[in-house]
Amino acid sequence: MMFRRSKSGEGLNHARIIHEDRVGLLSRLTFQWIFPLLSIGYFRPLTRDDTRNLNPSRAVAIHQNTVFASFQLGLSHGRKFPFLRALHSAFKFEFWMAGIAMLFANLLQVMAPLLLRYFLVSLSDELSSHSSSFIFVVSLFTTQMGMSFALVHYHYLGQVVGSQVKAVLTAIVFEKSLKLSNSESNDWTDGKISNLITVDSQRIESALLYANMIWSEPVAVIVALAILFYNLTWSALSGLLLLVVGAKGLEYSMGWLMSRRVAINAQVDHRILSLLEALRNMKFVKFHAWEPYFIRRISDARTAEVQQQHKLLSLQSTIMSLSTSLPSYAAMLSFIMFMTVQGRLTAAEAFSSLALFNCLRKPLNILPMVLNQLIDAWVSIQRIESFLRAEDQQKTIKWDFNAVNVVDVTDGYFSWNSTADDNVPSPAITEETSLLSVHEEFNIAGNGLSSLALRNVDLQVKSGELVAVAGPVGAGKSALLLALAGQMGQTRGHITLGATRSFCSQVPWIESGTVQENILFGKSLLQPWYNEVIEACALKPDLKAWEHGDATYIGEQGITLSGGQKQRISLARTIYADADLLLLDDPLSAVDADVGQHIFKEAILGLLRGKTCILVTHQKHIITQCDRVLWLERGHIKASESLSSPSSSNELLSHLIPAQENYEAKNSNNGDNGRLSNEYDEAVPHDQDHKTVIDSETQKTGSVHRSVYKTYLSASGSIFHWPILFSLLIVSQIAGIFTSVWLSWWVDNTLGWDNLAYIVGYILFGVVQSVLAWVYLSQASITGLRASDNLFKTALQRVLYAPMSFHTANPAGRLMNLFSSDVNQLDNGVSGAVQAFFMLIGIAFSTFLLISVQFPLFILSFPLITLVVYYTSSYYRASRQELKRFETVSRSTVAASTIECISGRQTIRSFGVQHVFQSRLSITIDEASNYSYLMSASQQWLNLRLDTLGNILILFVGALIVMSDNSIPASMSGLLMTYSLAVVQIIPGIVSQTAEIENSFITVERMIYYGNEIPTEIAISATVPSSTWPEKGTITLKEVSLRYQSDHPQALNDVSLTIHDGEKVGIIGRTGAGKSSIISALFRLFPLENGSIVIDNMNIADLNLHSLRSKLAIIPQDPTLFQGTVRTNLDPAGEYSDDVLCDALRKTSLYPQVHLDREVLPDGKNFSLGERQLLALARVLVRDPRILVCDEATSAVDQDTDQAVQKTLLEGFQDRTVICIAHRLQTIIRYDRICMVDQGKIVDFQSPLALFDKNAEFRQMCELNQITRKDIV
Repeated sequence: MMFRRSKSGEGLNHARIIHEDRVGLLSRLTFQWIFPLLSIGYFRPLTRDDTRNLNPSRAVAIHQNTVFASFQLGLSHGRKFPFLRALHSAFKFEFWMAGIAMLFANLLQVMAPLLLRYFLVSLSDELSSHSSSFIFVVSLFTTQMGMSFALVHYHYLGQVVGSQVKAVLTAIVFEKSLKLSNSESNDWTDGKISNLITVDSQRIESALLYANMIWSEPVAVIVALAILFYNLTWSALSGLLLLVVGAKGLEYSMGWLMSRRVAINAQVDHRILSLLEALRNMKFVKFHAWEPYFIRRISDARTAEVQQQHKLLSLQSTIMSLSTSLPSYAAMLSFIMFMTVQGRLTAAEAFSSLALFNCLRKPLNILPMVLNQLIDAWVSIQRIESFLRAEDQQKTIKWDFNAVNVVDVTDGYFSWNSTADDNVPSPAITEETSLLSVHEEFNIAGNGLSSLALRNVDLQVKSGELVAVAGPVGAGKSALLLALAGQMGQTRGHITLGATRSFCSQVPWIESGTVQENILFGKSLLQPWYNEVIEACALKPDLKAWEHGDATYIGEQGITLSGGQKQRISLARTIYADADLLLLDDPLSAVDADVGQHIFKEAILGLLRGKTCILVTHQKHIITQCDRVLWLERGHIKASESLSSPSSSNELLSHLIPAQENYEAKNSNNGDNGRLSNEYDEAVPHDQDHKTVIDSETQKTGSVHRSVYKTYLSASGSIFHWPILFSLLIVSQIAGIFTSVWLSWWVDNTLGWDNLAYIVGYILFGVVQSVLAWVYLSQASITGLRASDNLFKTALQRVLYAPMSFHTANPAGRLMNLFSSDVNQLDNGVSGAVQAFFMLIGIAFSTFLLISVQFPLFILSFPLITLVVYYTSSYYRASRQELKRFETVSRSTVAASTIECISGRQTIRSFGVQHVFQSRLSITIDEASNYSYLMSASQQWLNLRLDTLGNILILFVGALIVMSDNSIPASMSGLLMTYSLAVVQIIPGIVSQTAEIENSFITVERMIYYGNEIPTEIAISATVPSSTWPEKGTITLKEVSLRYQSDHPQALNDVSLTIHDGEKVGIIGRTGAGKSSIISALFRLFPLENGSIVIDNMNIADLNLHSLRSKLAIIPQDPTLFQGTVRTNLDPAGEYSDDVLCDALRKTSLYPQVHLDREVLPDGKNFSLGERQLLALARVLVRDPRILVCDEATSAVDQDTDQAVQKTLLEGFQDRTVICIAHRLQTIIRYDRICMVDQGKIVDFQSPLALFDKNAEFRQMCELNQITRKDIV
């Protein structure tokens, strides 16, 4: 039976779903194998465990390597379209099987009008018996059933191929992104790569479903034209000529469509890149009140995109309406010519031909859409192929585990790009290349070596050596380690490594996952070794403080950790890899003296004893304990000596480390017992117990609520737009009915008029129908796009104005999927589904109206038809919605994972664990693909059963006609059968489109959720202060208590303090003490639990949040730059003159080397860390705020840069209020007052001298940093 239903839901929790690859032929043909899953979904919401039945032969890992190898082979042989050929080679069997099924269905479809002709002839023949007429009715039924079986398998195979291709594209693009060279990553930004995965792959998937129609439909058209010629003789050529002319016009328009799509893609790339930059740097955006800037920037890109889409939709609507009307006009022209020449047209000839022209309506109607999708897919394939052709990171390392030296570099020249003659400025990934070094050494005019980071490097390191790397900022220290890690372009020389390697970058990359997962990094757990690593890296106190220990979940980019915690986890990962060569890029810079000494003693000198370590550091007391020191200047190793060996060069080396003795001893933090608070805030403090802070994506169950549809209607401009358009469509369909009825009257000369009168009426009704159809299509497309755009902008504003707690819990990749893939679905899928649904409803209404008028008793079949349709579709719709939600969430997970891993490609490559991340992604991709397969199978299960119902309806109407004993004219019988043939596709089409609308509206539901339901920082009734506020900069905290979440301990507890105008105040304390919580409270990142903060007599809780944050300024520890120019980074709103901007650059010693129109690449990759830090300083100088906050602003730079920044701050902000959370006590020792914070309370708040004299703890910190009373005075 097609419907086997248990009487209760008992036992469904333990149901076993039958796998497609394990069922018999009959079950496959009828899709009965999916019914157990539909039964479960009918009685209760599906769970993910119910759906784990992926056909093993469809796993992405099976096809990924095959496709890429085939692509590489095509490239090497110089073949055209190598990537398209590679995809074809991998999926040709199922693709062409789908094509054969489509061809078979099309041929059966055009055979039906021929059978209709013979049926009408038999009705007109008085000598013909009822049995002969009934034979033709049964033949029609059999033909239609064969077509139904062929169509459902065509759609299923097409969707399977599309899903497989999308899965492979995602996996291949991800794999390629991990290989991408540094220079290519400037062109192929993370936003563009994200677009390839989310948007381009989806377009290719959609196109593959219909790709076979491009050849199978023309074959069916040729057969239909042959039968037309048989019916109408030479008169059919007039209609054929019109179709040919229309096809040529269609072909001409395709080039314009392609150019529009290319333009739209460029705007989409720009929109997605801007959004990705904002989401990845939301802390910065919040602190600087830059939400309006990014909303305007993203909205401008969206507006330009929508304008291009308007043009595209206008042409598409015109093409669609013309192609839909062409068969009608062709039929008109052919009938007119036939009647003019022959004088009379029989019912058999007329309605058989009309049915054939209706058969032509489908290919002519769908081919423009197919061509449009193929154009989109072709553009996407070219984009992906271009990406795959991009240069990989060079494999510069030669491995020789029998070599004498562990490291052997000979005459090495290394660049940030892959070629020596690339003149792009050197992007420093960590703290490389300060402004002076860059311009004095690497940008010498005409030398052609601006991307060169290292030159003439000769380096040999023996096994077991501990080598320190030192030198001024910009000397090339990090570049040297990156070169040894294989992450630099090598232009000359050789590198040979004789040991396994691990790498710890200065800026740690942390992935979403637990602490343990970040440390293991794909390796198996060896508990004793793991425990030793945890102890050596001073992580044990942290793990004890967290309720879940090393099972604590870390957010994206380590958002839940302090800077010190991230660095120590990164170091633990490097050590746990148990490599014999460790490349450590200044891992001790983010920890205090005690912790640094512990790590150096227990980890570097302890666990790593006997291993080869190359350690970048400025700290002299560390350097003196190393076997050898490399001193770098200007990208060249100037000296390589041991400080312990007496030699003349050793004296030279000591001179090359200026003032390191005092500086490095002072380069410590203020005693935080091993944990720092280097982030802007303590949104997730260590005492949170570290529950999972990353929320699972909100997933609703059941049907989409009607409020979602109402909101969509309102977003389209008015809730009356769609009803008006539907009414217009009904009038159009009624005009279509009258066109056919008029033809039957003409054939029988019912009105007794001459041919000219019938011709005029026939043409008039046809023109009215086509004009109304064009108005409907064009206005429906524009209305749908308007709704999409309004929902997008509402969600965009809500997301960017969401509080930091929301962004902490929602990865950027998840939000990117919402604003890329989901927006693409909104633009195209949702309005398209609504249009098609209304079109089918209109056709069904007109068809059933016509049949009911002729056979009133047919109305009695409506309840039975409705019951069967409802019963069948209920099974389908319940499961389909859950499967769609599962797929949507899985796609979001794929997008989030890819975006996150792409940003950490250097770390992943350095550890050689690409395969680990590719394997993880493959599992997620297979999960999402499996949902697609199950959705497709369930849809075809439904279509086959509803097609069967429609075919039975044909049989029923035909039987009624036969049994009417010629009481119905042959012309009316032909009209009824012609419309009955259309019903076969209409009934399943309506149900499918209803489900498609519901599934599409899950995307609308998600967009509305993010647009209306997530929390927001926008306050409607907030006070906007005067333009001159704050005039003094006095800050008063009165009994302030702050708690990040209701079930968390207090981060601030009854804090009261006053900072006077113009005062310079430093804040010190251990991690979790509450330092950054004070800053968070000042910027209102979190609401106060108690108390108040007053600035210049105004309670900040009453102020407009944007006004408050824009009046304050902050210099962060990690300076952030966005794609654009120096001007847009200093003044995104365009509020200041060029003179003001240049003056700020001049005060930071950046001008004139750095000019306002200089390009800034995403993340400021073409600027060194020192330059970025100075630009951050210039940014606040431009704003000239009354209150400035420095949050660990100089923790990652050397002493010279620190002193330069402090000098500028003291000179430029003499009369301003400055609050500084200090990494180095030396930085704030001359401030007016220092605030000591512990456990959320103010321990002491006095001048540095008073604290030195009266506070033993502060004096101990000074002594540890070698600060005397004389230094303070």
